[in-house]
This record gives sequence, C-alpha cells and structure tokens, in this order.
Amino acid sequence: MSPPPIDDPSLDLPPPKGGPGDPFGEGPVAAKARRQRSLFIALALVAFVALVFVNSMLKLAARAHHG
Repeated sequence: MSPPPIDDPSLDLPPPKGGPGDPFGEGPVAAKARRQRSLFIALALVAFVALVFVNSMLKLAARAHHG
C-alpha cells in the first residue's frame, strides 16, 4: 500500500526563471562561465586519460622488450 500523496503547496518548486534555454535561472555571464568550466574539466579529463594510456603502453612495451 502506497502512502497518500502529499498535498502541501510549500513543497512546490517555482518554474525556472530563464525558460527552456536557461534551466538554472542564471544570467548569460554565469552560463558562459559554467560552460567554460565544463569545457576545461572535459579537456582535463581527456588529457588525464591520454596520459594514463600512454604511460600504460610504454610500460607494456618495456616489459615486452625485456622479457
């Protein structure tokens, strides 16, 4: 048996301020800063994965060469 639905208007969230193009209700400057942060994090993650991959390949090549 499921609990009865809560009918409390204080739990209702207001609609986003910026509309569908601005889901967080932030201004254009904040949205640009968020996009730049996201891009930097994505590029840093790709660089880290590439570094780990190259390091692994070098270790495998060194092991194959010596043994």
